[in-house]
Amino acid sequence: MPEEKKHGPPDEDDLVELISVQGEANAELLVDILEGEEIDVMLKSNQTFGALPFTVDGMGAVRLLVRAHDLPKARLVLEEYARSVDEMSEALREMLSKWAPRGGKPH
Repeated sequence: MPEEKKHGPPDEDDLVELISVQGEANAELLVDILEGEEIDVMLKSNQTFGALPFTVDGMGAVRLLVRAHDLPKARLVLEEYARSVDEMSEALREMLSKWAPRGGKPH
């Protein structure tokens, strides 16, 4: 008789989905950030590879999987990254609003 699939919470070493992002480049950026915090990450993608990757209707989505016991830490790492990107974007917008070409007036 085949082994029954268990239901309930995952074991701490089971892989669980952390996030799904569009495109391999975005996924690899997040992998680098997470691995920098010593979190192992596995990528799962349905993307067809070729000269022109097909990325419509979710086909370019890449799922990042982490071990269940790393999920809370991984979420915190990505939240902190998102906050830092928001702060950097705001600082850049402010800087650009004051920027003027040489000899010109600020925008």
